[in-house]
Amino acid sequence: MATIRDVALCAGVSKTLVSRYINGQSGVSAESGALIAAAIEKLDYRPNMLARSLVQRRTYCIGVSVDDLSSTFIVPLVAGLESGVSHTDAAHEYTVIYTNSCGDYEKKKRQLNFLTQGHVDGLVVYGSSIPEDNLTRQLAASRFPFVLIENDLTDLHVNKVLIDNVAGAFAATEHLIRLGHKKIAHFGGDINLRITLDRMNGFTRAMQEYGIHMEPDWMVFPAITEQDNWHRSGMARSIFYEQGYASMKRLIEAARVPDAIFFATDIAAFGAIRALKEAGLHVPDDVSVIGFDDESTGAALYEAQPITTMRQPLREAGYTAIRLMIEHLENPAVPPVTKHLPAQMIDRQTTRAHKPA
Repeated sequence: MATIRDVALCAGVSKTLVSRYINGQSGVSAESGALIAAAIEKLDYRPNMLARSLVQRRTYCIGVSVDDLSSTFIVPLVAGLESGVSHTDAAHEYTVIYTNSCGDYEKKKRQLNFLTQGHVDGLVVYGSSIPEDNLTRQLAASRFPFVLIENDLTDLHVNKVLIDNVAGAFAATEHLIRLGHKKIAHFGGDINLRITLDRMNGFTRAMQEYGIHMEPDWMVFPAITEQDNWHRSGMARSIFYEQGYASMKRLIEAARVPDAIFFATDIAAFGAIRALKEAGLHVPDDVSVIGFDDESTGAALYEAQPITTMRQPLREAGYTAIRLMIEHLENPAVPPVTKHLPAQMIDRQTTRAHKPA
């Protein structure tokens, strides 16, 4: 393996000059730089990144914090992050390091502390868990560079990439209303997530704007506790599915089945559709269904029909976030921005016009 001494000998310059070139320091002429670059290519020299980071006080690593890397739902986000690095980092200097907290507050705290102690230059933090707001605020107070995806903490002046969950939920609900439905239910997600509140707000705004009465027992939320440890090993998906099924069963048994339902998560919809089928009810003939997230892989997992849904632009979110992070690291003086990305309706024919009784 070639050393810095080998590069210096090959280029006919001093080791000091090679070091200056590698670390981007001044004092290297264009002629010497060309000789060194040619020697590096010829010898396939790989700089010692630890030594380089000590000189430059940079690691050229970006940390990414998520709750469940094993979830297929995260795949588009990761694809966007990797694509963003490739397109922004022309010199191919940056490496992305992923951490998986499994929804465990203490574990996430340890991971963030580790990463910010000189192991990465910046962070991309995905998720909107309200109980973790203190961690995010502590990160902001430390002035460590980071970008938030999905979490709109309005008191923090940092780079953010937000999916417009309120507008997406409004559009989903409005779609049902324009089909003539008035008996509309909302099955929400985990109330510990800010996106759940945003989707509930979008639903509520649409119902109020169109003057549609909201029945209290048609506002359904899963009972998720800390004991569920629900993020581990895909537990969130199973809990949403089972509670969607159980909640729908209760409405069926009480003869309180709505004409249409907006689900804050597709997984809950798959469970509810199973309960409807068992009761001899069909989607969309008897009940119109629209979800959020576009969990097409979840449909296959639970042997459920694909549903009309609001697709999150997760790939674009990852792409945008990593570009903002790298651009900030290269030019810290640029003020932080907030990027809003719209959800897109995907029509899979699980809604239809209301049929008068």
